[in-house]
Amino acid sequence: MARIAVGGFQHETNTFAPQRASWADFERADAWPGFIRGPELIPAVHGYNIPIAGAVEALQQLGHELVPLCWCSAPPSSYVERDAYEKAAGAILEDLAAAGAAEGHIDGIYLDLHGAMVTEHYQDGEGELLRRIRALVGDKLPIVTSLDFHTNLTPEMVRHASAMIGYRTYPHIDMAATGGRAARLLDRLLKDRRPLYKAYRQIDFLIPLVWQCTLMEPTKGIFALIEEIERGSPDVPGATAGARTPGGSHNQGIVSITHTPGFPPADIRECGPALVVYGHDRETAEAAADRIAAVIKHREPAAPVTKRGEAGHPRRCAGQSRCRRHLGHRRDLAGADRASGQGCGDRHDGRSRGRRGG
Repeated sequence: MARIAVGGFQHETNTFAPQRASWADFERADAWPGFIRGPELIPAVHGYNIPIAGAVEALQQLGHELVPLCWCSAPPSSYVERDAYEKAAGAILEDLAAAGAAEGHIDGIYLDLHGAMVTEHYQDGEGELLRRIRALVGDKLPIVTSLDFHTNLTPEMVRHASAMIGYRTYPHIDMAATGGRAARLLDRLLKDRRPLYKAYRQIDFLIPLVWQCTLMEPTKGIFALIEEIERGSPDVPGATAGARTPGGSHNQGIVSITHTPGFPPADIRECGPALVVYGHDRETAEAAADRIAAVIKHREPAAPVTKRGEAGHPRRCAGQSRCRRHLGHRRDLAGADRASGQGCGDRHDGRSRGRRGG
């Protein structure tokens, strides 16, 4: 049995929205719990279709001792105010320090993050939080997070987390299930005692929210490929799933794959689709990452709203300011819904059915 700290800090930031997220927005309960801290966190999240609920349930079933930190979220809006960010991030750091994380009294950390948080003072809210946690606990402690489907997966997030597990459905129906997957991966890391190699790729165009739906192409096929690579599809009679076979999937040594199509309304430098393959075999992980990235790029024209920017004058990203990856002769998928959550099937309708069975 391991001692695992659990907590979370969620916000989906539309930098074009008029209203910012204050500390009161994180304190307030709506269809999800308000700010919760300490032992009350465990019963407070029970029964919700949110990642931390699934993670808590899975970790308890695996027999681990949970060390509750804090958890909070606020409705999607514009930038998270500095005061709100520092209070929530500070609470997580304080609780980790109090639990003896810096002295080795914690065996692992699970965090329920969104992945598209932009604050008044940081473009990458989650990356900064993970950086601070790493500075406290060191490089060896396993940190596994769950992520929303609409994550802008940044290099700093990948660098500081041992592994990150994203939703695979949009509209989102696998939120608690994703937390459970993250918890089981953390359990595996603790048992295997083997570091994971990370093969990270960023894609050089934006995908509008309306074309990220996993019930239709082009996104449906991308996630089908990811699942195929993870489980392995041997092409020779009698081959064992997970074996490396000619023409089969790149699956030997692959532990997990996360692809996040991105959140275009967050106008930051690292906005856009990305993926990371975790595995024990570097060559296989890199090959799988290349394969998935190539398929995503190949499917870009499948979205009928694809438009090419003029040479030297790239189109504004989804009606927004220029994105780093659109400089030069790159393409973007224009037409992303800039109204936060409008048509996204995210928290705005997910809140009313946030409880399981709702």
